[in-house]
Amino acid sequence: MTFRQSPLFHHLFFLALCVFLLMALLLIHLVPQQMLKPLSEVHYYPVTEQSAELQQLIFKPAEQWQVLPSSSISLGYQQNAYWYKTRLSPSDTETALSVLAPFLDQLELYVLDRQFKLLHSYQLGDQQVYNLRPLPTLNFVIPIPASAEDLWLFAKVTNKGANMLPLQRSSMVDMEQQEQQSVFIQSLFSGVFLCLIALSAGLYLIYRHGYFLAFSGMFLTIVLIQLEINGLLFAYVWPQSPNNNFVTDYGTVLGSLLATTFMLSFFRNTQTPNWLMWPFQLIRVFAVALLVASPWLGVYWLKKIGVELTALTGSLMLLASFWLLHKRHTNALFLSMALLTMLTGIAVMILRSKGYLPVVVLTNSAMEIGNALSALFFVFAMLQNLYLEKNKKIAFQQQILAQQQHIQSIQHKALAEALKDHISGLPNKQALINRLEELDRQPNSNFYLVMIEHQRFRQIERALGVEEANHTIVGFSKLLKRWTEQQRQTEAQYPAIFVLERDSYAVLIAPTDFRSQFEQLRHQLDQLLKVDNLQLDLGTAYSSVRYPTDCAKASDTLDLALATIEHADKAGLYLPYEPLYLEHNLEHIHLLSELNIALQDDLLELYVQPILDLKQQKIHAAELLIRWYHPKMGQIAPDDFIPLAEQTGMISQVTEWVLDKTLLLQKQLADAGVYLRLSINISPLDLRNTALISKVIAAVQSASNSTVPLQLELTETAFVDLVKDSEQALKLLERSNICISLDDFGVGQSSLSRLQGLPLRELKIDRDLLCQAVRLNDDTVLRYAVMLGKSLQLYTVIEGVETLKELDFVRRLGADAIQGYLLAKPMPFAMFSQWLIEFELQGFRLN
Repeated sequence: MTFRQSPLFHHLFFLALCVFLLMALLLIHLVPQQMLKPLSEVHYYPVTEQSAELQQLIFKPAEQWQVLPSSSISLGYQQNAYWYKTRLSPSDTETALSVLAPFLDQLELYVLDRQFKLLHSYQLGDQQVYNLRPLPTLNFVIPIPASAEDLWLFAKVTNKGANMLPLQRSSMVDMEQQEQQSVFIQSLFSGVFLCLIALSAGLYLIYRHGYFLAFSGMFLTIVLIQLEINGLLFAYVWPQSPNNNFVTDYGTVLGSLLATTFMLSFFRNTQTPNWLMWPFQLIRVFAVALLVASPWLGVYWLKKIGVELTALTGSLMLLASFWLLHKRHTNALFLSMALLTMLTGIAVMILRSKGYLPVVVLTNSAMEIGNALSALFFVFAMLQNLYLEKNKKIAFQQQILAQQQHIQSIQHKALAEALKDHISGLPNKQALINRLEELDRQPNSNFYLVMIEHQRFRQIERALGVEEANHTIVGFSKLLKRWTEQQRQTEAQYPAIFVLERDSYAVLIAPTDFRSQFEQLRHQLDQLLKVDNLQLDLGTAYSSVRYPTDCAKASDTLDLALATIEHADKAGLYLPYEPLYLEHNLEHIHLLSELNIALQDDLLELYVQPILDLKQQKIHAAELLIRWYHPKMGQIAPDDFIPLAEQTGMISQVTEWVLDKTLLLQKQLADAGVYLRLSINISPLDLRNTALISKVIAAVQSASNSTVPLQLELTETAFVDLVKDSEQALKLLERSNICISLDDFGVGQSSLSRLQGLPLRELKIDRDLLCQAVRLNDDTVLRYAVMLGKSLQLYTVIEGVETLKELDFVRRLGADAIQGYLLAKPMPFAMFSQWLIEFELQGFRLN
C-alpha cells in the first residue's frame, strides 16, 4: 500500500483543508468593509551634503525631485539616505499617518503647512527606545491635526537595507483597529508556527531524524524575522534595547543554511540523485562562510546577500521538489505544496506592494498565511517521510524475520537430519542421548534399554560390498519399524528404536510387558533376513539395562548396555546387565591409563625371537615382540592390551614406540657388525594413519646404519580387513624398501587372488597347521601352504616349531626358515646378543 492510499494521507489532507478554511473564514471576517484612502503621489530626493537638513531641501526646484512610481513603495537596497515628500489632503478631524515599515533604522518626519512652515517634527526608528514614540504602536504612527488646507509631509529615511516609505492615512479609530488586528494575526500565526516547531522538536527527540531539527530551526528563524519586521519583538520583547534588532540581519543567511540542511537530511535515505543535492551543499558552505565573514562584510552587504541567497535557496527547493514530483518521488508531494504556499504568500505580498492587489488585511497577511500553511505542509511532508521510513524498517524487519524463520527452518531441518540415520531413516545415537536426557528430567521414568548388535555384519559387508550392506540395514530397519507399530498400542512413547552404528541398534521398551515384547522382537530378528534374494544370518546378540533398577541416571543406560553386549560373543545370546560387566570395562579403562603412562615413561620392552634360515643354517632375521611388565599387575600379555589400544586409537602411539626402539636396536646390532632383518607387528589401523606411514618411511630412510631392510608383519585376518587406502599404504611402504610379511597364515580367510595383488615378500605359516600335520601325521595341508608360498615367490617361514618331530616335517616340506621355541624363546635384547654369540660358536645341528 502506497502512502497516498494509507489512512494517514487522508487524515493529513483533511486536516490541511480544515486549517485553510478556518484561516480563510477568520481573515474574511476581519477584512474591513472599506479600503483605506490612498495618498497623493510621493517624490524622493537623495540625501547629500547640500540636502542633509530640511531647510536646505524645502526650496529645491520641483523638477529635481523624482516621482516614486505608484506601483512601488521601495527604492530597493540603498546605502544612501533619501528624502520623501507628499501632499496631505485636508481633513476635518485628526487623523493618523502610519509608516508601515517598523524595521527602518532612522526616520525623521516633518509636517509643514502650505507656506512650508514647520508644524510638527518627529524622530523615529527601530534604533530608538520604543517608549519615545509619539504613539505606542507597532508601526511608526504620528497624529495629523485637523486642517482646512493641504499639508506637506517631508520624511528622511536612513536604513541599512531596503529604503522605503510605505504610508497609510486613516482615522485614529481605524488605526487602532488595524493595530489590534495586526497584533492578533501575528500572534495567531506565531502560535501556529511555535506549535509546529514544538511538534517537530518533539519528533526529533523521539526519532532523532536531522530534518526535524532543521525544520524547527528554519521556521523559528522565519517566525523571528516576521516578528521583527512587524515590530512585535521590539514592542513586546526588548522595547528598551534597540540594539537587539539584528534578527533580520543574520536571519536570512541562517534560514538559508537551515533550509539546505533540511533538504539534505530529508532526502538522505531516499533514491534522490547526488547531482540534485550538490547545489544545496554549495549553498550551505557559502552560508557558513557568510556568517563567519559577517563582522567584515557589514550589515548592508550581509542583508543584501542574505536576501539574494534566500531567494536562490527557495527557487532551488521548488525546482528540486518539482523534479522529484515529476519523477513520482514519494516524498515530493507535500514538499512541493509547502514551497508553493510559501512562494504564493511572498508573491501576493509583492503584488500588493506594487499596487496590483488591494491593500487589505488578507493581502497584508499573505506572507504570514503562506508561511503558516507552508509550515503545516512541511510537517506533513516530514510525517510522510517518517511513515515511509517506518514502513521501510517494518518491511526490512519483516524481511529479516522471514530470513530468520527460513534459517530456523533450515536449522530445524538440519537438526532433524542430524538426529536421523541417513540410510535407515531411524533416529540416530545423538537422538537417543537426547531422549535419555529428557527421561532423566522426567519424574518416575521407568524403561528397558535393549541393545542389538549384528556380529556378522562386518563379514557380510566385506563379502557383498557396501551397497548390499546398506540394503541389509534398510531391511532390518523395516523389521524394527513393523515390530514397533505392532507394539505401540498401549504406550505412546514406547517402544522407540534408534540406530547406534551400522551394526548396532537400541530399543526403549516399557517395563509393563517387557518379557513378551522382547520375545516377539527376538523372534522376528533372529530369523534369516532376505535381501535381494539372499538369506542372511546377521548373528544378532542382545543386552538390556533397566532404569532406574540398574543405574541412577537414564543417560547411563547406554554405556551399561555397551559394556554388557561386549560379553555376548555368541550369536543369538541375550545378556541382561550385571555389575560385573561394568567392572570389567573399568578394568579396561584403568589398563589403558596405565598403558599411556608406560608409553610416556618408557616402561615397555621389546623381546627378540630369532628366525633360522634352513639352507644357510644362519640367523638371518628376528621378530621383535612387545612385552609389558607392570609393577603391581605383573606381566601383561599383548593380547590383553593391544586390542584395547586398537579400539581406543592408542595403537598409533604403541607402533611409534616400537618403531623407535626397533631402529635403535638395529643400530646397536649394526655397530656390533651384525646385520639382521628385524620384523615388527603393526595393526591394520596403522595403515589408515597417513601421518604414521609417513613417519615410518622417513625414519627408515634416515637410518643409514644398515643395508638390511625393516620388515612389517600383518596377520592374515588383518589382510582380509584391508581397504583400498590400506593397500595403497602397503605399496608405498614396499617402494620405500620396507618388506611386508603375511603373519599367521592358515587361520584366516584370505583368497589367492587377494594375496597375489599385495606387495608381499614373506609368508609366515601359523603353528596350527604344523600341529595339525603332526597330530594327524598328514602334511597335505601344510605342504600346500608351503607350495603356495613358493608359487607366489615368497620367502616361507613356519612358526611355532617346538619339537624335533615338527622340525622333521618342516625339513621334508622344503620351507625356507623356522621360528619357534625349539630354536629359542623370545628374550630381552641383552640376552639375545649373548645368545647370538653362542649360536655362532656352537651352531644349530639337525638330527
